[in-house]
Amino acid sequence: MNTYCKATIRNQKELMPGIWKMELEAPEIAHSARPGQFIQMYPPDERNLLARPISLAAIHGESVEVVYRVVGNGTEQFSRLRDNDTVRLMGPLGNGFTLPEAGERSVIIGGGLGIPPLLELSKRIPGEAEVFLGYADAPFMDGDFQGHGRKVHVASQTGNGGFCGTVLELVEDIAPLADRIYACGPRQMLQAVAEWAERQGIPAQVSMEERMACGIGACLGCAVKIQKPGEKDWQYLRVCRDGPVFSGREVVWNG
Repeated sequence: MNTYCKATIRNQKELMPGIWKMELEAPEIAHSARPGQFIQMYPPDERNLLARPISLAAIHGESVEVVYRVVGNGTEQFSRLRDNDTVRLMGPLGNGFTLPEAGERSVIIGGGLGIPPLLELSKRIPGEAEVFLGYADAPFMDGDFQGHGRKVHVASQTGNGGFCGTVLELVEDIAPLADRIYACGPRQMLQAVAEWAERQGIPAQVSMEERMACGIGACLGCAVKIQKPGEKDWQYLRVCRDGPVFSGREVVWNG
């Protein structure tokens, strides 16, 4: 069930220029949230009518953690909030990741701001999981994944951290053994990961990043083209309500 509430900010800090991490005391949301879901955050200035969809990075008992980039007026308002300020939330929203069976080997692949939504997933996956994180420049949050006992590999396109190149080039270079693949990041990266997984015969779950307005499936502004295996016809599904997690082989990437 979706909850609308006022949440208190426990702490907030800037991870790197323009990227912020915020912990919010929101027990109603924290108790029901799952990895891969998101919340709608409403800017303090009520003249900004539309909420901003932000993925859940971590869940800590009574609180949730989000990581966001300042890209406009709404997120800039969030960055000015301080400890004990309140912000309006709605959530948890969307369908999250399906966890693997015990004994299965998982590979987690994240790129840019698609990395935070994979942290709670990494914590909850049973058994062996190898994490691959890709950045345009300097890494952030890689230590959070290492702190949960996962083997973490880092790629940077500028060479400022770990492997110099894309995250998929790093995956192909290491060639990890996997029964399932989980990915979140820019669409171009997700397409490359899904196509690689298909060639390997490994099922992949991809968390899509699309612009949203309502966040509950009413406006159809975040639809993606989906074609189920064995079906001739495709359909549009809503990232906010039917996703954001889809099977990589079902997304019509070039549609």
